[in-house]
Amino acid sequence: MASLPIPSTISRAEFRAILSRYPSVLKAVSDSKLKAKSDGSQTLEEIDGWRDGLSDSASQAKSAKGASRDRRLDASQVKDIVLWKLKRGKFRPTILPFVTSNPVKELESTVNEALNMSLPGKVTSDGTDDDDDDALAQVTSMMKVLVKLKGIGPATATAILSSVFPEIIPMFSDEAFRWIMMDKSDTPTGWNRKIAYNAKEYSEFFTRVRRLCRKFASEEDVVNAGSVEKVGWVLGQEAALGIIHPSEEAPTKSSRRTETEKGSGKGVRKQELKQDNILSSNSELSKSVTDGLETIGSLSKTSAKRKPTSAEISQPLRRSKRNKEA
Repeated sequence: MASLPIPSTISRAEFRAILSRYPSVLKAVSDSKLKAKSDGSQTLEEIDGWRDGLSDSASQAKSAKGASRDRRLDASQVKDIVLWKLKRGKFRPTILPFVTSNPVKELESTVNEALNMSLPGKVTSDGTDDDDDDALAQVTSMMKVLVKLKGIGPATATAILSSVFPEIIPMFSDEAFRWIMMDKSDTPTGWNRKIAYNAKEYSEFFTRVRRLCRKFASEEDVVNAGSVEKVGWVLGQEAALGIIHPSEEAPTKSSRRTETEKGSGKGVRKQELKQDNILSSNSELSKSVTDGLETIGSLSKTSAKRKPTSAEISQPLRRSKRNKEA
């Protein structure tokens, strides 16, 4: 098996190198889906470029320290974000019809209510677990508003939020979640890990993403939530496509050759790495999100010395019974 960089051990150089491969991997995935594209819509590559510029083109959002102009999305932009999510990950045909079935005024007012709530602060090198708890509570409050809409569950909610706030809110993508959880030793890991798509899983994902951001917070080129998600997505897609890079290869018994210099008395081992085939397919993730998402208040394990979370997050996220999508 190839030696895959994991969040706890990845270096800044490795992170940067993987992130730089995002455009080429995106093109490969986009091209692979062209045959299935028959609706005349934009390709994944095209819509991803639009989505990346969405945050800059919108007006300034309310910050955690004070209000400014409203951040707004219209119904067509929300639809395109959902389409981007479906093209970039596993396609679930029922999600988009559910989302577009919401009345336009209700869709826009609900989305924009969430976008203009207080935002979590950016990760800093001197940040604490308490900061992460507060940030999680704020993002959870935004998600609670969004999941009231048909067709929008935790994953789709974070697709919307991360499109507008990519630096501080990571998207709940399959690949990024599976990669970030590879540090967790007490549960099954790997690219075929099952995902429940609930608030409990996203809370742990969110906290681990912030932890990795803090790891590089002192660097000149600061890592943010959006770049962490992209790195996880790249690694997951490369595994699915069977793409291997030299730095990620590991030697196998059949590829080792030992040559000994005659007359020197010193053995010189030369290993030739043979590429492992790590093609693996993402498992079917057809399990729908169940009604009443789990509360995440119990996840913040706060010691007696730590301050309580500033926002109440004990109320569970609840979904409409007619909405059973991620």
